[in-house]
Amino acid sequence: MTLVYRIAKTEHISDLTGIGAKLYGGRWNHRGTPMVYTSETRSLATIEFLVHVSLPYVPTELSIATIEVPDEFIPEESLSSSLPGNWRTSPPPLELADFGTEWARSKASLTLRVPSAVVTREYNILINPLHHDAGRVVVVEAEVYRIDERLLT
Repeated sequence: MTLVYRIAKTEHISDLTGIGAKLYGGRWNHRGTPMVYTSETRSLATIEFLVHVSLPYVPTELSIATIEVPDEFIPEESLSSSLPGNWRTSPPPLELADFGTEWARSKASLTLRVPSAVVTREYNILINPLHHDAGRVVVVEAEVYRIDERLLT
């Protein structure tokens, strides 16, 4: 089993429906398409979380989920070689959301390993809640998570 990590408000930490990404969209999906964004490490999950919130407004009640994904669903390859030159920009190019949305809707695979736009040579794992094997992805631990104050100043 492969472990991946997700940080969210405590009240939403066990939700693997992708509702947040469905409501707001993201680098790899358009609004209306559910997707669960996770990271391969706790530290990357922290950095990814922080770049998506305004520092003065970081929620105080956060948790981190350790999520178990069966190994056969974690792809070895990433998309690094086929990404457009500006893929790391903010806001991201729409073609990334086009690609991710099409991937999710096709239900071709349960997960997609994508490079982090924030930390080079590290990866996020996108989980497709529309895939027929989505029920095999489980939160095995959820714990209260405190982000060190030095990262918030």
